Amino acid sequence: MIIHCIGDSHANFFSGYDEMQPEWPATDIRNRLPFFRSYRIGPVLAYNLDRYGTTTMGREKLERLLTCLNPGSHILFCFGEIDCRAHISLQSQKQKRSPETIIAEVVEKYGSVILKIRQMGFEPLVWNVIPSAPTTINSRIRVPPRYLFHGSCSERNRITRTFNLYLKALTQTTGIKFLNIFDQLLLDDGSVNRSFYSDDIHLSQKAMPLVLTSLNDMFQRDTFKTSAQSPSVVEEVYLSPFV
Repeated sequence: MIIHCIGDSHANFFSGYDEMQPEWPATDIRNRLPFFRSYRIGPVLAYNLDRYGTTTMGREKLERLLTCLNPGSHILFCFGEIDCRAHISLQSQKQKRSPETIIAEVVEKYGSVILKIRQMGFEPLVWNVIPSAPTTINSRIRVPPRYLFHGSCSERNRITRTFNLYLKALTQTTGIKFLNIFDQLLLDDGSVNRSFYSDDIHLSQKAMPLVLTSLNDMFQRDTFKTSAQSPSVVEEVYLSPFV
């Protein structure tokens, strides 16, 4: 079984590398784990994924990529982290509406694309938005040192948790699988466990066993294994992104 992981930079996690892989459609994307193929299509917002003609061209890239995959393929959607880290809080403040109202709109738009892809004959899964790690940058600035943030870490994580709850509700009502390890990335006091992160926002491969365990539970099988569990099936492989 192969799961095709498509999204923003967080899709890179499923390549099996902490090092960021080239952006699709580059042909030198490396995939270490035999059951994942990762496709980073750029800083695409969940909010904009239903629209054509955005600056990131996310919808166009997604549809072009899907033409390279066989109907029936499992597609893991990896979007929403950028929305939760910056845009939902910002738009709530600008529009003077509650974060929950903005989140509901984002998830509705995001969900419409996921359901459309299912209608095309694919098997969608949804990846949770991971917790936001602490940073000294707590407001939007035009040229951030590396990543864009808005609001405090606790505010961002309240938004993220609510976003995931809305996603979970969507998947439960539509019968789509939701891969959620949000709480497992927190310490007992509710703060983020930074040992699972490779930088300010991305997960490291230290978190991969949590994902594989969740997938085994989800699919009621024992085929998703780390190299420590089964070295023979997780040799380092360099595969075409279209396999």
